[in-house]
Amino acid sequence: MMEIYSILDELEHIIKESKKVPFSNSFVVIDSNNFLDRLDKIRAVLPEELEIAKNIITEKDKIVEEACAEAETFIEEHKDKAAKLIDNNEITHNAMVVAEDVVNKAEITATEIRREANEYADDVLKHIEIVLQKGLDTVSEGRNELKNAIDNNDV
Repeated sequence: MMEIYSILDELEHIIKESKKVPFSNSFVVIDSNNFLDRLDKIRAVLPEELEIAKNIITEKDKIVEEACAEAETFIEEHKDKAAKLIDNNEITHNAMVVAEDVVNKAEITATEIRREANEYADDVLKHIEIVLQKGLDTVSEGRNELKNAIDNNDV
């Protein structure tokens, strides 16, 4: 992810350090091969970043599935324990209270794990979205400046 920032910094440097077109504050002359080379590097790095995001989502799904399976196992184990205690009414009543408490706690834990996993994945995706948007904005600005320079025969 840091590589994209580095390349974006290079693009920004190319534009900032380029010579200004005479009688213009917003147009610059840039080495298009150098600029396009940096864009190619971004294109090469983006699939890697997207793969990382995909892996994070897969890992989040795996964590949620494991948490659900663990909660299910936990619930089933305690249901079996409760069924074994049915011999006596008082014991049965106490077992039912304990079993319900355990089930409630397991459901709360599973919900919390799902929520935290979803928040983590959302944070990572939000960060990647910002990085990608900055890259796209920089590319778009560069293309617009090139197009304007070409349209005005300023190159």
